[in-house]
Formats: sequence, C-alpha cells, structure tokens
Amino acid sequence: MQGRVFEIREFTLQDGPGVRTTVFFKGCPLRCAWCHNPEGQSFEVETLTKANGEKTVCGQDWSAEALAAELARNADIMAQSGGGITFSGGEPLAQADFLLELIPLLKARGLHLAVETSGYAPASDYEAVVSRLDFVYQDVKHQDAEAFQRWTGGDIGVVLRNIAWLRGSGVPFTFRVPVIPGVNDSAADRAAIAAFVGDDPVEYLPCNALAGAKYPLLGRTMRCR
Repeated sequence: MQGRVFEIREFTLQDGPGVRTTVFFKGCPLRCAWCHNPEGQSFEVETLTKANGEKTVCGQDWSAEALAAELARNADIMAQSGGGITFSGGEPLAQADFLLELIPLLKARGLHLAVETSGYAPASDYEAVVSRLDFVYQDVKHQDAEAFQRWTGGDIGVVLRNIAWLRGSGVPFTFRVPVIPGVNDSAADRAAIAAFVGDDPVEYLPCNALAGAKYPLLGRTMRCR
C-alpha cells in the first residue's frame, strides 16, 4: 500500500512537543472556505503554476517503509527534545489504512506520534488511528450544524461523535479553533465554542491571510478571507 504526501517539513516547533517533523497527507473530505493548505484538499497529484510559468508537482506516493525511514532521519534530535512526528494535511485520517501500516514502523523507532485532524472520518478509522497515537490536535471549527455544513461541506455530527470518543479515550489532546472572521468569530459563536470546550485544553489560532496566495497557483480563489 502507498500513501500520498504533499510536504514533509522538518524541525517544526508548533505541531506538538519538542522538535518535530510534520508530514502533510494529500486529500481531505472537507472543503473549508478558509483552508490554509488548499494544495492538500484534492487526493490527486496536482501541478502548481506560478505567475512566471514555473510549475511544481504537488503530491508524492510513498510506501510505509520508505516514508518511515525518511521521517526518522532526525530521530536522535527529536528524541533529545521530546519531539517526534506529526501527521497533518489535508486530512491524514482520510488515509487511515496507510497510517495503520506506518505507525508501528515509527513506533519501533521510539518516535512520539501526533496528529492534526478535523475529526471528519469514519468512527472506525478515527478510533483505530488515534488509539495508537501519543497526542491529538483536534479541530473545533463551529458548533452550529448549518454553519458547519455551509462553510466546510460536512456533517458536524461525524466530528462530534469522534470528539465524544476522544474525550473518553485517555489519549492526550488539545482542541484547536481556527478563528475565521465572519465564520465563527461572533460573540455567540465564541460563547458556544467555549462552552463546548469547557475545561479541556484549547488553542485559538488566527486566520492566516497569506494562505490566499496559494489558491491562484491552483487556478482557484479562496472563498473566505
């Protein structure tokens, strides 16, 4: 089996404890209007074209063994800092079967494993992958079902069910809330999110306005800025 990745970023410091390598998996079932990684939405290999005509292929297929070896190149440095590997995307859980092959290979190298996820995945995939990880960054995008569907294209019930399981799983996690103007930043929205989060750890992330520059490279326009 192969997995499709669009970026491997070494020496990251904001994707979990310690020094980490973050691997970005290609493909996502949601279409968030503010997506900061639009090149990760499609499952297909794409070509990014700059204004000067320069082209970059986005998407590379890996075997689990080859990717594990690549990700573990800085294992000693990561171990010294309490770091490890973070799966991001796109939506990494959209390639759950591949992750289930990759995880034990990385665990055998003693690496701490984390995931950044929307939580939009079948319960069986979410539970199978998350139960094998050391840490989870779980998105909380909205608490209104209609608004969630309008801005992401998904069913909020899928995410809420997985979060309910996560809260009882014993796997350490932190909620991450992307604060998007006009989407979830009203007083009512903030209050609903705060009530949902409760006493659980949470990070509020500002919208990255620079992400819109990626869309023209794909011949697309960002819906929400």
